[in-house]
Amino acid sequence: MIKPIYLYGFMGCGKSHLARRSGLDYVDLDEFIGDIPQIFAEHGEQYFRELELSTLKEVNAPLVSLGGGALTNPETAKYAKENAVVVFIDTDFEVCYERIKGDSSQIRPLAVSKTKEELLALYNLRLPHYREIADYTIKGENEWLSIMQELKL
Repeated sequence: MIKPIYLYGFMGCGKSHLARRSGLDYVDLDEFIGDIPQIFAEHGEQYFRELELSTLKEVNAPLVSLGGGALTNPETAKYAKENAVVVFIDTDFEVCYERIKGDSSQIRPLAVSKTKEELLALYNLRLPHYREIADYTIKGENEWLSIMQELKL
């Protein structure tokens, strides 16, 4: 059985865009889960991280775009490493920030609630984790077609 590909990286790195452009059946885990700000407000981040894991186990797609913090939960990271190929989309913070600033969507509660400096601190905190957990790293600043070719999609 071929393992699915899990696209992973910071908010705005290009995971969802790449998944949409791939031509493959894909699931954007955050969109699949739904109203993330409401979940955060009513139940907190820990509950949301547990929901990500249970939802990920139910997803059956060749390509999955994960939220930027999905694999910070050790159980979810373990599940991903055992059941998928994890691809880190390594995109410079300034590029990510330009894509997410002013985002009023229901997908990125942290982008709305944090300052640029707080987001940079979160990016820097997560960056070593992204690199450590990844089976492959792809530069997010590359054109989507080059990325697709690197992933052999």
